[in-house]
Amino acid sequence: MASTSTSGITELKINGVYYGGWKSVRVSRSIEQMAGTFELEITERWPGKPHTTPIRPGQFCQVFLDGEVVITGWVDVVSPDYDAEKHTIRVSGRDKTADLVDCSAIHKSGQWHNVKIDQLATDLLKEYGISVVVEADTGKAFSSWNIQEGESVFDCLERAARMRALLLTSNPSGDLVITRAGKDLAGVSLVEGKNIKAARAEFSWKERYSTYTAKGYGRLGADGETEHASPSAAVKDDIITRHRPLIVLAESHGENASLRDRAEWERNVRRGRSVRGSITVQGWKRPDGALWQPNLLVPVTSPLLWLPNPAELLIVGCVYSLDDRQGTLTELAIARPESFQLLEGVAQSKLFGKLRTKEQREKREKVKDWSFL
Repeated sequence: MASTSTSGITELKINGVYYGGWKSVRVSRSIEQMAGTFELEITERWPGKPHTTPIRPGQFCQVFLDGEVVITGWVDVVSPDYDAEKHTIRVSGRDKTADLVDCSAIHKSGQWHNVKIDQLATDLLKEYGISVVVEADTGKAFSSWNIQEGESVFDCLERAARMRALLLTSNPSGDLVITRAGKDLAGVSLVEGKNIKAARAEFSWKERYSTYTAKGYGRLGADGETEHASPSAAVKDDIITRHRPLIVLAESHGENASLRDRAEWERNVRRGRSVRGSITVQGWKRPDGALWQPNLLVPVTSPLLWLPNPAELLIVGCVYSLDDRQGTLTELAIARPESFQLLEGVAQSKLFGKLRTKEQREKREKVKDWSFL
């Protein structure tokens, strides 16, 4: 049976048998990836097990960290490796939703009418035996939806998710999760000199601009000529001090108010994505005994990362690792929540989050760059 120890025990369960003793472990889960992944390595045989490895590619499996399931899916690759001094076995795999990334979308005629994204997902996932977990309002139904020739299940669903301001990820049970950026707190603060073991960040102006102008479509007259000029709205990013303008074309017709939202969204998401960080903590669990999880907010204080005061950042992903040198570690990918506040109807991005009120807009305009928090 699975171990109940909380001292960094990793187990791989296949056909009711638990394989432990792994010397190197790496398990990754993120709101930016559809499927969680794992890589395990052992440098000696399992006591009481046959000489040849009992693990084969394609087997259904679960991965446990300290007795808690983190991956439910399939073994992808098994790599035995030996020489005169050692015998190593590496096993890697992904959770069940990996098939949605790899496989083509197929369903009857490939066309739906008046369908919501959760029903679309349920229809496409039926043959895979994967459940759909809905954690957010999925919005209105699509009047018509078609599978594009050759696209994967994930690609088909991700197109729909973009149009409804949703994220697609998975949970430890291998279910498809339809969600949005989280608002729950992790219940712990990360503080330089206390519980932050290592950290790094990257600050970039590469894809940021001084002015963002969103343009709509001009109205055509009977002769085919433009009857009215294209409406537009512009916002500034005061952090960018040199002339760097960007024009974005709105995905649909809109009045100036919605175009302003579109311009602000472009600025806020690019601002948020221009700074990404990584914080490493000892162990796999938070002080309350729960595993670190993606999609939680965590206050971070780290002057060396230009965060002298606590700032609530979003945990984008978690990598749980184990080796003989440092023991158990969790690497947390962090970003500003604005990076994942999604804007409904944006067709060319995975991220979208609509600003609905004047108060929200003014509040967001006052938010400074991470480096000035």
